[in-house]
Amino acid sequence: MEVVARRGFDATVEEIAQVSGVSPRTIFRHYVSHDRLIAATVKDMFDVIGRWPIEDLPRPADDLEGWVDALPRDIPDLDAWIDDLTLTIHTRIVEVFGVAFWDIHGPNSTATPALSEVATLRRQYRRRGVEFLATLAWRKAGGTGDPPAELVWAFALNLSAFTTQALMIDFDLAPAAVGELTADTLKLLLHHAVDRQRQEHEGAGEGTDP
Repeated sequence: MEVVARRGFDATVEEIAQVSGVSPRTIFRHYVSHDRLIAATVKDMFDVIGRWPIEDLPRPADDLEGWVDALPRDIPDLDAWIDDLTLTIHTRIVEVFGVAFWDIHGPNSTATPALSEVATLRRQYRRRGVEFLATLAWRKAGGTGDPPAELVWAFALNLSAFTTQALMIDFDLAPAAVGELTADTLKLLLHHAVDRQRQEHEGAGEGTDP
């Protein structure tokens, strides 16, 4: 992960072997090709990015059900939870992905089967994770039923690696500042969505015969 974060998908087996303290031959005993090695490394990156701050146990990157099940459901302080969530995600995106962000998230029409698997896994993680977190926050804030699609999209946007990179590169913000900004945005949109649902329910109740 260290070499791929520094060099992206151009990281060579020789570089990775040197940092790992093993020979290239040893690496090729475990991985059939360079792309399989890169794909396995990116899966490990996804695992670290998606791991909850207090969860220390590693989890296979393709264990979507296990990953979601491991996320905490007890939120004593919703605003503090969102603060921690955004800070952790944006900080880890920078520390873990590094320059590999562009290779992982950019379109690649010539991707090998191994790297295409990475793209599929990334999309699955994003959708499952965002939908779970948005629903959890929505219900803790007092919303009922499923959260509005716009709120889910807001979580996707504000917890995105694209947001991290754009605000850091174009506006010179540190990851902590990105986390604070996106947390404030999510809290505002979340409470607005819950208030709007409550008002709609109250309005519907006023027009109903006793």
